[in-house]
Amino acid sequence: MTCYFGFEPTDKLADMIVEAEHIVDSGKDVSYYPLRNDIAQQIGRELLDNMLVNLISVIPDPERQEKMRGIVNKIEGATETMLNILLGKDSNKEVIPNFEYMKNETVFEDNSGNTRVGFKMDDASAKTILEGFDAVTPESVDKEKLVKALFAMNHAVVDHFITRFSETLPLGLIKRKSVPVAKAGINKALEMAINKLLPQLPTESLNRLVGFYRPFIIEK
Repeated sequence: MTCYFGFEPTDKLADMIVEAEHIVDSGKDVSYYPLRNDIAQQIGRELLDNMLVNLISVIPDPERQEKMRGIVNKIEGATETMLNILLGKDSNKEVIPNFEYMKNETVFEDNSGNTRVGFKMDDASAKTILEGFDAVTPESVDKEKLVKALFAMNHAVVDHFITRFSETLPLGLIKRKSVPVAKAGINKALEMAINKLLPQLPTESLNRLVGFYRPFIIEK
């Protein structure tokens, strides 16, 4: 059994991915980087919407919702700033590896034949995530396992969409060195969000949280 992480893209993102494939396959004489930049920014927005923005709805207390919204806004701002720094006016030859990474390692079909934006997870991360989700039931919650699961999922997502994607970009030394710094900052913010959120939630809400995240994990 192989596990994937993935979300269903909006029509806008799905159309952009199809357009990128068509442009590259047809050898159309246009600059590739604007579409590459738009796709990367759109994936970032939709990833955060799926992972964090929509998650706020499981928080029962309006005041705590507002605090979580503040953390989410900081993560969104940091992600957008980082992408603006990394994404430049690159040649078509330099952009093709980015498109190939998106096509071959960032898009897949789930068991129902629907397109997902995501990636194949390593066995250790998948095991930690599934065990953490299974540790949450209506009767009891093992918060330690759940925290480990959420950390593992977030770290896998950040690694794929930031670290590995940046490896396909033609970055200079300064920009290349900024990637791990940005990654560490985003991971820290995500962990802070989890550490602030979980202790506040009753068992019922923790079950809703797992129910919210579980569909992103696809076993094939």
